[in-house]
Amino acid sequence: MKLLPHTALSTAAGGLVWAITGEPASVPIAIAAGVLPDVDHLVDYYVKYVRRDGRFQFLLLHGWEYLLAGLIAYVFFLQEPWLLAAVAGYATQIAGDQFSHDRARWNTYLVTARAINGFRAPRHGGWGSGRAYQSLVESVPFGREALTRWFERRLPEE
Repeated sequence: MKLLPHTALSTAAGGLVWAITGEPASVPIAIAAGVLPDVDHLVDYYVKYVRRDGRFQFLLLHGWEYLLAGLIAYVFFLQEPWLLAAVAGYATQIAGDQFSHDRARWNTYLVTARAINGFRAPRHGGWGSGRAYQSLVESVPFGREALTRWFERRLPEE
């Protein structure tokens, strides 16, 4: 999922938490939790396009396990509006990615499944195509042509 849909969904989640709890800080917290996990793509882009090694895909901040841990923490230990906002924002991140990528398998967004698999890149979906960078390029407000050229110079020879 691209930046704008992640931002819109997490803003809505934060607004809902604000409406329920009366805590206005819920909105920026939900946005942060719904958008910032995508920084983990930078590690994968580095490995694939700088080191030119497409065998791995880590996505260390993308995991249903983190959502479950957040829910458990909220329900059993810390019923604070900020934690509810973080959980709601992260839920939009992980669910948005899972359901917007039509080729994502049930275990694509399980960190434990990827770890068991040695973080080997999946052969399905967009990662194996060499064009995994396109969502990043389409999400930046400027410099798309230069960014595209940079990535394309690093594609493997066909």
